[in-house]
Order: sequence, then C-alpha cells, then structure tokens
Amino acid sequence: MGVVNRTAITLLALAALPAGASAATQWLPPSPLAGQVRGTGAPAVAGNDDGRAVAAWATPTGVVTTLRTPGGPWYQPVRVPGSGRGATQVAVAMTTGGQAAVTWIEGGRVRVSLRPARRRFLPATALSLPGRIATTPVVALGGACAPLVAWSGEAVTGGANTIESACASSSGRFAATRPVSQPDELAFTPAIAASPGGSVIAWRRDEGDQHRVRAAVRQRDGSFGVPADVSQASSSVFVDPAVAIAPSGDAIATWTLLRGADVITQAASLPSGGVWTKPDDISRPGTQARGSQVATDGEGNAVATWVRSGVVQAATRVAGQPWGPPRDLSDGSVTAGTPRLSVSGAGAALVTWPATAGTSYVAQAALRAATADFGAPATISDPRFPAIAPEGVIGDNGIAPVVWQWTDPALDPSIAQAGVSSATGLAGSDQPGPAILVDLRARPATVSPGRRFRVTFGLSNPSRVRLAVTPSAGGREVGALVLSGADGANAITFEGGLSGAALGRGRWRLTATPRGGSSRSLILVVR
Repeated sequence: MGVVNRTAITLLALAALPAGASAATQWLPPSPLAGQVRGTGAPAVAGNDDGRAVAAWATPTGVVTTLRTPGGPWYQPVRVPGSGRGATQVAVAMTTGGQAAVTWIEGGRVRVSLRPARRRFLPATALSLPGRIATTPVVALGGACAPLVAWSGEAVTGGANTIESACASSSGRFAATRPVSQPDELAFTPAIAASPGGSVIAWRRDEGDQHRVRAAVRQRDGSFGVPADVSQASSSVFVDPAVAIAPSGDAIATWTLLRGADVITQAASLPSGGVWTKPDDISRPGTQARGSQVATDGEGNAVATWVRSGVVQAATRVAGQPWGPPRDLSDGSVTAGTPRLSVSGAGAALVTWPATAGTSYVAQAALRAATADFGAPATISDPRFPAIAPEGVIGDNGIAPVVWQWTDPALDPSIAQAGVSSATGLAGSDQPGPAILVDLRARPATVSPGRRFRVTFGLSNPSRVRLAVTPSAGGREVGALVLSGADGANAITFEGGLSGAALGRGRWRLTATPRGGSSRSLILVVR
C-alpha cells in the first residue's frame, strides 16, 4: 500500500459546504504571495480565459512579477530585468496564448517589459520621450499591437498635458510614440482596451472646472482617429472613464458625472465603424458615485460596476439590449472603496473592492459564474492585516485569483510599505460538470524524514479525489489515497516517518485527480 500504510492521514475540511451546494461561490484561505519581496505600490493583475495569470508590483529595488498556471499556485516572484528604484504605477496585460506585458513609471518615463509565451520577461524598454514627465500608464494586448501602451505626458518646461501611445509589432519592437489627444487638450487618466476587433483609448479632458470623456480609435495605419466627445461636460472630479471592446470591435465606455445634485454613472457604445451613441444612465440618481469599471465577454455582453456612498453596485447588458437595473454587490456592514472588474470570454465575472469593516481594512469580492448570477460578497483577506487595493482576474472555468497589499497592523495602510497576499475564488455554476481542482500545494514543500506536512487544494464541486505518489523523474506509483473532498478548501495532513521504502529521500510527485476531472501535480522534496 506504500504511503497509505506508512503515514497517519487526517482530512480537514477548511471551508466546506453541504453536498449539492455547487452553485455557490467559495474562497480558499489567503496566503502571502510575495514572501520577502515587499511592495511599495498596489499590485496589478491580468489573465486569460484559460486561467493563466500574471501579477506585478513595485518594490524598493524594482518591479517584480509572478505567474500562475491554470488552477495552480503562484510562482516565486522575480524582478523584471531593467527595472530599478523609484518604480511606480504598475500595469499588466496578458493574451490567451500566455504573452504578457508589464509597464510602469520610473524616472518620469514610461517603461515596458514583454514576456513571450512560455518565456521570461525581457529587459525593459523606455517608451516615453526624454524631457517629458509621464504618468498613469495603461497597457492592452489582443489587438494589432503586441502590446499597445498609453500614458499621460507633459513637457518638463510645462504646457498641455496630452495622451500619448506606443505600439509594438509582433516581434516586440516598438514604433515611434504617437499622439492620441489633440495638442491643445488638457488630457489625463487614460483608459485602454484592445481585442481582435480593434483598439480604443478614452481619457478625461479638463476645460477649466469642467471635465468630459473623450475617446479615439486606432486606425489601420497605426494613427489614432480624431478624438470624439463621449460625455457631456461635468464639474464632477470623478469623471475618469473606463473602456472595453468586444471581439466584434464594438466598444463601451463608462464614467460618472455631476448633474444637478446627483452623481450619475453613465455608459455609451461605439458600434464597429460607427459613432458613439447618446449616453445612458446606468445608475440610479444619488450622491457620491465614482470609480466606474466596464468589461465585455466574447459575445459583447457587458458588466459595469461602481461605488456609491460606500456600496459597490453593478449593472449588466446583453449585447444590443438596454442596460439592466443596478444591484448592490456589497452590503451595508462595510464601507466599500473603488471596485475592480474582470470578465472572461465565456461571461464569468469578478468584482473586487477594498472595504472598511469597523476598524479593519479588508479585501472583499463577489463572483459570478458564466451561467449564474453574482454570489454574496465575501471577505477574502485576513482581517488582522490591513488589506488595500485588491485586484483579480477570472477565467472561463470560474477560477478567480485575487491579490492585494497588506501591511503591519500598527502602521497606516495608506502609506506603509506593504507585502502582497493572494486568495483564490471558485465561482459555482448551475451547469453539471466534473469538479475543478485548484491550487494544489504542499506546506512545507521540503521536509525532513518523519516531519509533518500538509497538502491543500480547492474543489469547485464535492468530489472523490485520488492522491497518488510517484518519483518525480518518473516511475511506478508507490502509493495512493482516495478521499471525499468538499467544495471549497480541503487539506490532508501527513504525519509519521517518510524515510521508509515507499518515500525515501529525494523528490516525489504528488498527483491529485478529482472524479472525472483533470489532474494536478506538485513536487515534495524529502531530505
């Protein structure tokens, strides 16, 4: 019997629901992502529909990135070549094939590093021109550029603040910087979106104490078309736009504006090859609406979210149809901050936000499977460690990794240097199917003979799971265990000597397989 005969085994259900509750959403316990790599800025996250993800953040010595395979844990963070001290304002993007790009500000200039699929990040390239001060970079992959980067720039000697961009060819070589906004505009806070149907950049134009949303579409020759007004002028300081574009080329922009005594979240659409539609009100009248986000799935169906008076709200729209009524995602027990949004090609959705619960700063989230509605909000961070700036991504399978900053409880979380933590969500579906196994890991991953270790994993549905042990270099199975896993988080604690015939010193592969589902493996080192 191998490992089963030589090991005392206990199954602990860490976050289990009753059998049959598979349409619910579950969160695995949070864990530190950065190790000893401390963060000095909010982490940025991107992913693809297959469940791969990339996270990046600034540290005192440069920008670090980490990658996550579909369903697996995050890799150890590594520094981006060519990044250094003073890096800030990090943004990332990723394609379906696994290509990624990270951009940031360092020394007043925009820098970018590209990662070809299944390779490491390449040395950084400076994009913005010397003699100009760049801020708020954004990046997108999926269109004609690989990638398209945009930012707000101003000459060191003063003058208009404009939106600028740079496009990389499929070889990763960037063309010359191109203007997006008009030379006489005061343009700030760009938003960007790209898909096989095209690329669009939106921004805020300041006209004295009035602000409006403008946008431009990238043309076939690489230039941007004449910017168009998307919103009316407003004195609201929270007008900053968000933009999304479907594979068809149809685009959607959202923003907030002040109208009388009310702050309204609005949306407008741009049919491929057409003009922007008249804005629609997608929130109810009220005060203090801000921080709108919008995203589309592969069919052009859209989700928009924003925060109003400390409550995160969302509205959805079927492609070609009016927006549905808004609904609350967070509850009145917390004061929520600006949300972040991710939607997969199949329509799974994730909304994350920071919240204040009493005296605790926590990260919260709501999940929606592609065939279901948003579940109840959940606190996904450890309340003992102040959490800010949560951001995540969701794949078609409903797996949603989220990362956030955390700090020492004795320090002000808004200014203190922060570590980075992560939690993984599982969005339950109403559709039957095999259980998905996610985040299989051993703690510790290196053990001495006879030392206890724990194997943890999450399941999207209750399932029988077979755990088998083989030599890591290949060979005959030396032991196996079949157990009943609960939906959500599960853990198996192994106790006893591991130096016998079944598991001697060396590297061992532990493979977990849910009934009817795909296998995942991890490596355990015994020395």
